[in-house]
Amino acid sequence: MSISLIETIQKNLGYPEIKKIDPNTDHAQLAGNGFTEYNLGQAAIPAILLSMCKYTQKDIGAKEVLCGDISTDWLHLLLGKKRDEAIGQIAAYAATSDEAASGKMQAIAVEAVNVIRKSDPLTLNDVKLLLANEKNNILLYLPPALHFGFLLEDNALDDNTHKMEGPVSSLVNAIGNLFSGGEREEEEEKNKRESHF
Repeated sequence: MSISLIETIQKNLGYPEIKKIDPNTDHAQLAGNGFTEYNLGQAAIPAILLSMCKYTQKDIGAKEVLCGDISTDWLHLLLGKKRDEAIGQIAAYAATSDEAASGKMQAIAVEAVNVIRKSDPLTLNDVKLLLANEKNNILLYLPPALHFGFLLEDNALDDNTHKMEGPVSSLVNAIGNLFSGGEREEEEEKNKRESHF
């Protein structure tokens, strides 16, 4: 089943349609000054999904998304010690309180897990693959003002080349994903060898 996590979550939770970031201007058009559901969705939906992409790179994260307790504190699992910083950044972007942003971010994470589970992944690799395949699309919506790549310790997320579309950009991003997937497999293989000793 092919899904767009961004569009599905936005519709299921009733957010206004969020926009792709213009790589030339480095921003999406904000809906206005002050708090709007649009600004909150624009920041929180891609931020949570990218956090989930990173979290599910390891088997334990993919397993939690596949069959863990849906009522868990997803923000703590996805962001760890960076949880409060992430909430603060999204709250500032949306001009709302940390408490309001936190509640909305948790709801987005729960909905993302529900959508992933409804797509019927059978294995941990299915979860990993679904999120890996969505990553480049998710990046198109991530506001650079959040500096979320820095927060997740993945500076490539803030790189504008990921926000460009077209055949050449798609090819470059696919090659990058191929290499990062190979590195992940090498790391998993190394960890397996070390655990045998």
